[in-house]
Amino acid sequence: MKTKKRHTEQEWLNLLKSAIDEGAELQVNHRFKYKGKNLGTFLTSAKSKKNVERVKKIEALGFNYKMHSKSPHDYLDKYILQLSEDENPNKQQYITRFNSYILPKKDILKKRPVAKLNRVWEDKFRVVRKWTIPETPLGKIARWKEYRYNKTINPDGKWLGVRTIMGNLYDWVYIRKWNQDKMNEILEHFDIMEITELAEEGFPTN
Repeated sequence: MKTKKRHTEQEWLNLLKSAIDEGAELQVNHRFKYKGKNLGTFLTSAKSKKNVERVKKIEALGFNYKMHSKSPHDYLDKYILQLSEDENPNKQQYITRFNSYILPKKDILKKRPVAKLNRVWEDKFRVVRKWTIPETPLGKIARWKEYRYNKTINPDGKWLGVRTIMGNLYDWVYIRKWNQDKMNEILEHFDIMEITELAEEGFPTN
């Protein structure tokens, strides 16, 4: 029985990681669903039942319940403090938290803590902290479809064209043509007709 419970929890954690990586707008309520599953209920129940160990696992993925409070400034202050005191910070985890919970609030954050975070970030990682919103996989898929159906720049209706026309989207698409695992991660966002066309152009769709 316990083995089954751990497996179920891990499935939810894997789904949560997928949502975070994809840039989904996570919500801590029972109405929120991701890929047709009640991810919001999983997040809500872990917090409401004060399941400390489960909450730790959830937040280890980069999700932070405090960011759903009414004060993003409180979260930013704690984030800065944690980063400044972290002797061996995991850069990717801090990036994930920044992109998910701080960057979307940038327009309402005060200048002083923003400047402080910039200084701490550069001190810890030796790079400038950028405040531009990175494009999510869903955003890239949307741009890819726009290219496919744009008859002006893509009269033949192909999914992979030339770099000079596709721009920085070209490399992202090209990788998925030759990497089945990466293609499998996004296939659910295409209908049957699109998948057929992709297969005809040599994209791995099986």
